[in-house]
Amino acid sequence: MNRDYIGKSALSIAIIYIIIGGLWILFSDSVIQMVFQDVKIITALAIAKGWLFILCTGVILYHLIRKSHKVLAEQNIALGNLNEERLASEEELRQQLDELLSREQEIFKKNLVLNSLNETALGLMNRLDSSELVKDIVVSAARIIGTSHGYICLIDEQEGVSKNFVGTGVYEQGTGRVDKLAEGLVGEVYKTGEIVVVEDYSTWEKRIQDAYFNNMHCTVQVPFKSEGKVFGSLGLSFDEPERKFTSNEISLLTRFAELASIALDNANLFTTCRNELIERRQTEKALQISQANYEAIFDAVSDGIVVHDAATGQIIDSNRRAQEIYGYSREEILSQGLSVIGMKRSPYSEKEALEWIHLAKTGNPQLFEWMIRSKAGKDVWVEVNLKHAEIGGRQCIMAVVRDIRGRKRREIELQKIQRNNQALINAIPDNMFLIRRDGRFMDCKINSQLLYYLLDENILGKNVSEVFPKELAQQTMDAIGEMIISGNLQMYEFHVAREENQYYFEARIVPSGDEEILAIIRDVTARKHIEEKLAYISHHDTMTGLYNRTYFEKEMQRMSNVPNIAVGIIICDLDGLKLVNDTLGHSMGDEVLKAVADVLRRAFRPSDLIARIGGDEFAILLPTNSIPAFKSACARVRELIEEYNYNRPTVPLSVSMGFSVSKKESTDLGALFKEADNYMYREKLYRHQSTKNVIVEALMSALEARDFITEGHGERIKDLVVSLAATIGLPESKIAELRLLAQFHDLGKVGISDKILFKSAPLTAEEHAIIRQHPEIGFRIAQSTPDLEPISEWILKHHEWWNGKGYPLGIAGDEIPIECRMLAIADSYDAMTNDRPYRRAMSNQDAIAELRRCAGTQFDPRLVELFIELVV
Repeated sequence: MNRDYIGKSALSIAIIYIIIGGLWILFSDSVIQMVFQDVKIITALAIAKGWLFILCTGVILYHLIRKSHKVLAEQNIALGNLNEERLASEEELRQQLDELLSREQEIFKKNLVLNSLNETALGLMNRLDSSELVKDIVVSAARIIGTSHGYICLIDEQEGVSKNFVGTGVYEQGTGRVDKLAEGLVGEVYKTGEIVVVEDYSTWEKRIQDAYFNNMHCTVQVPFKSEGKVFGSLGLSFDEPERKFTSNEISLLTRFAELASIALDNANLFTTCRNELIERRQTEKALQISQANYEAIFDAVSDGIVVHDAATGQIIDSNRRAQEIYGYSREEILSQGLSVIGMKRSPYSEKEALEWIHLAKTGNPQLFEWMIRSKAGKDVWVEVNLKHAEIGGRQCIMAVVRDIRGRKRREIELQKIQRNNQALINAIPDNMFLIRRDGRFMDCKINSQLLYYLLDENILGKNVSEVFPKELAQQTMDAIGEMIISGNLQMYEFHVAREENQYYFEARIVPSGDEEILAIIRDVTARKHIEEKLAYISHHDTMTGLYNRTYFEKEMQRMSNVPNIAVGIIICDLDGLKLVNDTLGHSMGDEVLKAVADVLRRAFRPSDLIARIGGDEFAILLPTNSIPAFKSACARVRELIEEYNYNRPTVPLSVSMGFSVSKKESTDLGALFKEADNYMYREKLYRHQSTKNVIVEALMSALEARDFITEGHGERIKDLVVSLAATIGLPESKIAELRLLAQFHDLGKVGISDKILFKSAPLTAEEHAIIRQHPEIGFRIAQSTPDLEPISEWILKHHEWWNGKGYPLGIAGDEIPIECRMLAIADSYDAMTNDRPYRRAMSNQDAIAELRRCAGTQFDPRLVELFIELVV
């Protein structure tokens, strides 16, 4: 029996005991009370029950203790044997422990070095600043090895050099040194990619010749690698000749270099990541600023911007101006899509809007005008510029929408102005040429067929020298050059000969833009002719064609400035012009003036200056002072006048003349003119009355030449009037004057046209008015003639009526001279009883009846009855 068994048995007994004891305590009293009713018995049994339990407990304890002593005795014997074996084992273990302690001490030493290396490496790993990390690597490596001399070189393959980045000890002075990549220990490491150890660097044949290397002996160069490629190296040196690098130190440096390479990679990666992170943050910040600027610009631009998805045409975004143009909010534009920008009708529908978007998707910008319907229901003209763009990696079409309603209104106004201008240009008869400054034709509008050499359809593109004649081309280019220099309008004139006629043109050169000029060529032939006519009129009398007073005075002034010039002046005055104008009218007076002008032209040479200097005055300026020559000239004039009068004109010509010539010592033409004028007036005074008589006689002859006079009209009236005068008892003197009145009462009709006098048809109102002028004309003629002056008043009043409705004065009754009343009856009776151009003669009875009918209105009724008694 062993300990385990004893323990397990005692535990079993204790558990059984506890269970039985618990049951006994719990149920023994209840069982007793159920069996026995007597309290005493129950009490006695309760006491007995307690003692029984104690007894049972003691028996059980005794049994257990007995077995325990037996087992313990057996175990003591076994323990003694085991103790001897233990003592032998402890000796053996002591020996092994001493050996382990020795090894542990060595491992501890190595662990100290490795822990130091680990701590150094971890420290390096945590250094993220590259420059500080490189320095720490040198310092840590030197501390581990136990030297103060170390450096790190970094390799630049592109430049083919190694750069001494940092150094300690003697190598500190070489910081920043640059060597060729193939030289020294660094070159060996770069070539082999392995650690290189030199026992004595001062005597190494491949050493870099530099003074501060002279004291370095044992040197090691450890490569830094990244992905198997050498990017730098760690160099350590001892300045003690006896000190060498052990294999453990070389191993440590190898591991240290590996950890340092990782640290450098981490630092470089960190630096790269940090730089990228800084750049990214800067980019994000710039992007945020750009986004803010974009949004600000997006909403601040004056044009509307709508962004569409390139594939579907869906509206992605819109700016504030677009919302103002369309009248919708941003949310409404995004939700309604193309229905906002499209209308229900072509060509501005949603379908056509999508077609434009697809065209822009090809990469070709689309610019077109479009009409939209705003939310307010107004049609709005816009200009849309579609461009393909990538926004946030999404292919989009950006639509720039510009409100062009104002431009459209201006275009309409401009089109109207252009139409008006075109209509104006079409209406302008001028020829227009658009010419470049180098003289090349760009456009033209030719209206004048006279510019026949310009009508070639291939004129455009040609030079002025190829189209215009040489002289005109040079004149045109000179004008263009002057216009370019001065910037002012240039004008010149030229002429074209065609079919033996000269045609004149006026050219105006004006700027048209920076590189072109507009040449406006106008046909001024008519103007030139008018100017010539005006020049002619300004120097000539329009009626006679002779020079006028203005030109005559200019010539006098010109000749006055020539010293000792031989010159003379003849002054002529037409006699009786006023009488002719007053009696026969101004038209007859004009004819007389023309007749005088014709006489003067015939009398003098074409080179002589003949001028009409007044109403009835003429002057001749001759370049000679020969008095015989002037007398001969005046004689020629009189001969031609006599020749003219010989043909018995209606009005004969009569001209008074006087002349004066310059003296050798004087050329005062003013004095000459005055002297000639005085001579002319002397002759005029001498001829005054005779001239009037000649004119009156001519007029009277003209009256007698009328058909109705030659047929006895005047004689018949004379007999009738004389008989009536004798009947009423007028004296003989009055009867003599009545004879003159009967013959010359219609003297004024010499101033009436035969066309009116002998017209067979009824006269018009205007012709009646002309006929009624003959009493006044006759009156003026009679007033100018002494023989007829006594009857001039009767001539004026012989058409007055008894009732006052006659003409020209409208007097009535006895205010009318009796001679006029008698003549009116006799004249009417003779007119009625004889043929006239406008009617046949009446019978005597009808004429008498007509006289009686008009008695008291047209005629004196008393004289009518007396007259009828004479003719019955």
